[in-house]
Amino acid sequence: MSVPHPGGDPNANLYAQLKRDVLDRVPQITAVEYVPDDIEAKQLRAVFDPARLDPPAGPDSPELTVKWYRQDPHDWFRINYTDPNTGFHAGWHQDEDHSDLGQAHFQYSAADKEDRWGITFEHETPSLILWEIAEELLENVRPTYQYMDEEP
Repeated sequence: MSVPHPGGDPNANLYAQLKRDVLDRVPQITAVEYVPDDIEAKQLRAVFDPARLDPPAGPDSPELTVKWYRQDPHDWFRINYTDPNTGFHAGWHQDEDHSDLGQAHFQYSAADKEDRWGITFEHETPSLILWEIAEELLENVRPTYQYMDEEP
């Protein structure tokens, strides 16, 4: 069961900043949209071009969703990557779901494996945290955890 965010509405200006400064600049992402729309913006959804990923995914486009609530002392966020082709899921969460793991945690599930552990970020600002996550996803998480059982 998921713990809901602790309150407040998502910051539409923050979503515009995350879209402009991070997601629109990731070459593997072909579209970014506000969900449900740019007026009510409760989250961002980024769509990956399966052919631009390394290794390629496909035929369906993987997605990254971003839910972020600004608050003191720490922001609440959930950033989730899903690949509908393989059922792989990876998530970076700063919430209350697994307080035993610390302020933030990473989790993944692939085929018959899943795990989670506490993480820390090098940066504190939302855009830089999202950059860290995007780089980690593309450089380490997909190659390491999504394809760990496949033969080279």
